[in-house]
Amino acid sequence: MKKTMLFLILMLSPLASSAESSTIRLAIANSIDSSGLLQHLLTKFKEIHPYKIQLNIVGSGKALRLGRTGLVDMVWVHSPEAEQKFVKDGYALAHKTIMRNDFVLAGPKSDPANIAAEKNVLEAMKRIASGEYYFMSRGDDSGTHKKEMALWNLVDIDPIATDWYMESGLGIVKTLKQAELDKSYLLIDRATFIARHTGASKILLKGDAHLANPYSLILVNQSKSGKQGLKGAQVLFDWLSSPSTQSAIASFRYAEHQLFFPTQNKP
Repeated sequence: MKKTMLFLILMLSPLASSAESSTIRLAIANSIDSSGLLQHLLTKFKEIHPYKIQLNIVGSGKALRLGRTGLVDMVWVHSPEAEQKFVKDGYALAHKTIMRNDFVLAGPKSDPANIAAEKNVLEAMKRIASGEYYFMSRGDDSGTHKKEMALWNLVDIDPIATDWYMESGLGIVKTLKQAELDKSYLLIDRATFIARHTGASKILLKGDAHLANPYSLILVNQSKSGKQGLKGAQVLFDWLSSPSTQSAIASFRYAEHQLFFPTQNKP
C-alpha cells in the first residue's frame, strides 16, 4: 500500500509542477482593469502564449505587499514612491515604466467649490477644505489614495476625521459611484472616469503637473521570500513592454478617447 501511494505521489508531482509553471500570478492596479485595458491586452497575450494568468486586482499598496511576500510573480502598479522603496529593498528583479495617464479632480456638475476656476490642483484642494465641501477618498492605500494624501500633505491639510471628508475603503469604480451619489469631489485617474462615470459628475480640473500618473511593471524577486520565480512572468513582462504591445496600449480607446499613453519606444 505504501509503495502504491509513493508511486502515485511521484506520478502526480510533475503534473502539479507543470500546472504551477504555466500560471503567472499577477497583481494589478484597479484602474488598469476598470478602464478595460487589462482585458484588451490579456486577450492578445493569450493568443500567442500558453500561460494561464491568476489575477489579483487590488490597490497598488496591496499589490506591492503581495509582491513582498512572494504571493505574486509580477505587479503592475502606479505608486512611484512605493515602487522605489520596493526596488531599494531588493524585491524587484526588474522595474519598468510602460505607460502613463493622469489624475483629475472630478465632482458634481454644480461645482460648489468652484474648483473649475483653478488651474492649480493644490489651490483647488484648499478651496474644498476651506469650504468644507464633501470629498470622497478611497482610503485604501491604493496608488490613487497615496497620490491624494500626497496632495493634502503639500497644502498642509489633514482631512482625516473631518465632517466633510469620507473614505469608501473600496475600489475606484465603487468609490466613483458613491461620490456621484453623495455629490462629492474626488481624485480619480482619467481613464476610469471616462469609462465608468454616469454623467452625474464631471472632470473639473486637469492638466496640473502634480497629477501625472505613470504605471510600471515590476518583476518580483522571489528569492527574497524563499519562493521560486516563474519563467512565464518574465515572458509577460517582456511582452507588455514590447513595441507591439506599446502600440496596442496607444490604440486602446473608449468612446474615441485615448486612455493610456505608452512610454517605451514604439515601431
